[in-house]
Amino acid sequence: MGPTALTFYRAAKRLQAHPRLANVVATLGDRIHNSHVDTKAVLHPTVELGYGGIGVIIAPGVEIGERSFISQNVSLEPLPGVDGVPRVGRDVYIGVGAQVLGPVVIGDGAKIGANALVMEDVAPGATVAGIPARELKQKAPPTGT
Repeated sequence: MGPTALTFYRAAKRLQAHPRLANVVATLGDRIHNSHVDTKAVLHPTVELGYGGIGVIIAPGVEIGERSFISQNVSLEPLPGVDGVPRVGRDVYIGVGAQVLGPVVIGDGAKIGANALVMEDVAPGATVAGIPARELKQKAPPTGT
């Protein structure tokens, strides 16, 4: 993500703590939302974002844990008519083009494959892929004689 959206996002997050600056936060929020033209990313100031890089569309209220890597063309959004947005744990990898929709929880250390459609919770450390996303079972190591 370009520095413009991230800079405005961080400034708006700091200003949110000061109720008297609500107009400034609203203005920055609009600038952040419109900055996707320049940066190919949308960051609303209500998003909880851990340290790391992103290049995605993230709905207001989404939480993203530290050190999570989110590839390009990923969407983290609510489902129409359903309350709640995704919560992404720490050290999560979300592959290119994945869609994480609705009030799902992605556990710490989980991996989501490219173009997966995630509409159910993903257990910590699990790897999911497909449409809809299903957990991939790891093969047992070969036993030698």
